[in-house]
Amino acid sequence: MNVLMRIWFVTFLVMCVFGYLMNQVQPITTLSKKTSASTNTDSFTVMGVGDNLLHDVIFRNMDQSMKDVDYNDFYKTIKKYTTADLNYINYETICAGTKNGLWLDGYPSFNGPAKFNDAVANAGFNWFSLCSNHTYDRGTLGVQTELDYIQKHCKDVTVTGAYQTKKASETPTVVKIHGIRVGLASYAYGFESQPDDSDTAWMVNKISKTKIKKDMKKLNKVSDVQIVTMHWGTEYHTDVNDMQKEYAKLLNSLGVEVIIGTHPHVIEPVEWIRSDKQDTLCYYSLGNFISAQNANDNMIGGMASFKVTYDHDKKKATVSDAAFTPTITYYDSNYNNYQMYTIHEWTNKKAKTHEVTVSEGQDISKEYVQKYVKNVMKDVKGVKIVTE
Repeated sequence: MNVLMRIWFVTFLVMCVFGYLMNQVQPITTLSKKTSASTNTDSFTVMGVGDNLLHDVIFRNMDQSMKDVDYNDFYKTIKKYTTADLNYINYETICAGTKNGLWLDGYPSFNGPAKFNDAVANAGFNWFSLCSNHTYDRGTLGVQTELDYIQKHCKDVTVTGAYQTKKASETPTVVKIHGIRVGLASYAYGFESQPDDSDTAWMVNKISKTKIKKDMKKLNKVSDVQIVTMHWGTEYHTDVNDMQKEYAKLLNSLGVEVIIGTHPHVIEPVEWIRSDKQDTLCYYSLGNFISAQNANDNMIGGMASFKVTYDHDKKKATVSDAAFTPTITYYDSNYNNYQMYTIHEWTNKKAKTHEVTVSEGQDISKEYVQKYVKNVMKDVKGVKIVTE
């Protein structure tokens, strides 16, 4: 056998062996893919913060003429955290602006500049709850004006708790994320100002057992997962009251996976409500996100975060990776330079120039925030309480 024949023969043998090995490996790889796909699950992530509470000093100091301006800088430090699929914020006060004869003002009857809506949306929040005890502070006209503005200028935002029409108020709110139908709803315990007449009481959701049961029955039919926000609790109290406990158990019995609470202006505990039917993650209060209140505990809010996985075959959702991260509202002794920080960025250097320290003599140091949060939130199995 000459040299060329030998080379050809060796090459032929190598190719045969290679082909044989490939035929042995390929079915294993294909099986692996099929096994992974057979689980038939999808997931999405959620981040949420507390009350967007706009006292008039926040925008008056920036613009004495009371004209709408760009408020993006207020939220720029939080933008790196709005990376979840669903990023939630609660509107403690409306931002209807000055259209239709409305006027801007703060406590006790609130209305902020309309362009705050743009700033919040630009910061990455895509779920607004317009459902608080101050939603009717400019009557039904104020609610309608703000909803019109959001619909026109913040097209990627989902709004819950307030509606433009009666038909919309009776239609469940569902967003589809990664193939999962996510049902959203928001309720408030009551209102400082009442609707203009009984015919418009549908415009903002008020907490009641009858309404919640009716709404959840509809929502369950058209969604796979339900997340409900509740504006409830006792102002300035870190303890959960009986009404909150009662409604949390009700929502658990109705199949709600997660409850996010606001209103008390301070943080409250988080817990798992467990039953044979459903495990529900409940953040009772995330406190203030932004405000001009002047007590250290009112400056400390919370950021909720969690992951929801849905098994399409079993029609069952599970919540994991739950966490609570403290947030701190900063402003200086002249009630200027508003910024929101998480505990990660908060420093004692910033704390020393905070209004509550300079003017009120109150501690807002990093150590104080850490101790306060640990005392309120306790240790909750399955929820990471972030303090660093």
